[in-house]
Amino acid sequence: MCGIAALLGKHKPECAAAMVRAMNDSQAHRGPDDQGGVVLQVGAGIVGLGNRRLAILDLSPHGHQPMHNPDTGDVLVYNGEIYNSPDLRRELQQAGFTFRGHSDTEVLLRAYQRWGVDCLPRLRGMFAFAIWDARRSRLLIARDHLGIKPLYYAAREGEWFVCASEVRALMSSGLASPVISRRALAGYLAYGAVQEPLTLFEGVFTLPRGSWKEFDNLGRVTAQGTYWQFPRPEGERQRSVEEVAEEGRALLEQSVRRHLLSDVRVGIFLSSGLDSTAILGIARQFQSATEHLHAFTVSFSDDPEYDEAAIARVTAARFGVQYHEYPVEESTALAWIRDALGSMDQPSMDGFNTYMVARAVHEQGIIVALSGMGGDELFAGYNSFRRVPRLYRALSWMSSLPPSWRAALARNIVLPMNSVVRSKAADIATAGADFLAIYFHTRRLLSDQSLARLGLEPAELELSPSYQVPELGCDGWVAPSDPVASVARLESAFYLGNVLLRDSDVFGMANSLEIRVPLLDLDLVDWAVRLPSDVLLPTGAPSKHLLRAMCAGLYTRAQMEQGKRGFMPPIGLWLRGPLRETMEESLRSLGNSGLIDPAGMAPITQTFLREPASPAWSRVWAMVTLGQWFEQHQSVPVGVQ
Repeated sequence: MCGIAALLGKHKPECAAAMVRAMNDSQAHRGPDDQGGVVLQVGAGIVGLGNRRLAILDLSPHGHQPMHNPDTGDVLVYNGEIYNSPDLRRELQQAGFTFRGHSDTEVLLRAYQRWGVDCLPRLRGMFAFAIWDARRSRLLIARDHLGIKPLYYAAREGEWFVCASEVRALMSSGLASPVISRRALAGYLAYGAVQEPLTLFEGVFTLPRGSWKEFDNLGRVTAQGTYWQFPRPEGERQRSVEEVAEEGRALLEQSVRRHLLSDVRVGIFLSSGLDSTAILGIARQFQSATEHLHAFTVSFSDDPEYDEAAIARVTAARFGVQYHEYPVEESTALAWIRDALGSMDQPSMDGFNTYMVARAVHEQGIIVALSGMGGDELFAGYNSFRRVPRLYRALSWMSSLPPSWRAALARNIVLPMNSVVRSKAADIATAGADFLAIYFHTRRLLSDQSLARLGLEPAELELSPSYQVPELGCDGWVAPSDPVASVARLESAFYLGNVLLRDSDVFGMANSLEIRVPLLDLDLVDWAVRLPSDVLLPTGAPSKHLLRAMCAGLYTRAQMEQGKRGFMPPIGLWLRGPLRETMEESLRSLGNSGLIDPAGMAPITQTFLREPASPAWSRVWAMVTLGQWFEQHQSVPVGVQ
């Protein structure tokens, strides 16, 4: 796990070296163990590469980056883990390649020498990298299949190119213009997270998941492509549930075994839920690999509703692994929340639970942890897997009614509920029988009306009515005849990609902790997203039906019978108490920023104060985190798009 940086263009060597140092320094938390940089003169251009290293595989100097290939002159900076690197190493050795150390970085460098860009589909892991191809005078950047590891870039065609693991590191180069993107701002307020490929800075983009780009020494794009995308469902399977579950269990076991690859101790985030229990139970089967496996649970003694320690403690004892319970009092949690706000790369209304768990684990001397993230998206753990198909069927039935009638009917149906639910119901009903629009509305934070009051209209910002970049091209993922599988792909691409994975990376690395996600292994994802609805979630089956079948022997009856429990600190309660001053200061800063119409903020805040038990707190919290982020960037001017 590392932080990487790269730049191209007509720079003086000393200026390029200073920019690489600045980008490295900005992401020192991502790699406290080592750092390196190199600047190369190539024709009329300069190539600069930088790295901050968190040493996990091959702790020796042989793992130092930037890493040079002595046979080709290629230079690589890389962030992530290639879990099948031992298999690739053996294959490359059989082809005659030699290795100095045993890092996966060296395997990637040799894999590129052997296969070029065609090495990408062979990789099983999480990664973002930049490699200077010396023979072809080209810089290749690439990102893993689901975008588990981030990579941001900016360019001025024919003059310069720059990329880095974090937006703030990229901006520290001084190349990109620090202008706020109102398109990205609208997406953030619509969903509580900036929507890829945008960032909050104009002209700064995220490299899409499963893709690559190639540049010459002046930053001109010479080639680009996509090596992975969500496969379509294969349709009805003529196999029993037992056969499918056995196949899935084998893939999950393969993934967990791969994810235990490490030269340091490995921790696991253990909750009371099915995902982390499955990972721990399977990891325990690999006796030789679990001598340094530790289970960690954060408990909240001040708030038993959010405390999962009792079940986690029993689970760890049942599997016979070393267990660590970290009690966090409210005062500590509040202090950590404030620290997390200061560590945001881009604003987020989510992820603060990850920051707290990551900090607790890091304070125990662990720098690698396995997470159960991805189970809800792949195996139908959210209410959206039932709610979106149900809404689609209902709105198909009402499609002949005018939009205003549908909205009025929806409001009446949810009349006893809070105003946030009523507003969302009206928006969904107005959208009509559009599966994609229904999904986006269920994930929406602020309503169309609230965003319009803030001065953010999608058409004016060249966004779709769902506040997404129109060229995403996700219509092909949706098959209303296979609704559960469609929701799985949408949740994996949008909520998982734009919120959970980004927050996991930022808040994990803020604590110099590598968070690994075995449930998102490429082979397992490829298999799961092809499954039809009647396999993933048959009618009347409980959530995560297939995962339960795959790992039935690992769960207790209590776990099988408990409902889904979220792990989120009581931020709504704190906003009316110890975080009240923070809330007011942040909202005042946001209102004075010129980013949005301050008159539109008042109704959102008033709804929260009037209905504190409703989801209205999350709308206010999104504005608070945006205000906090903006206070860290007060010198940044406001863009027009």
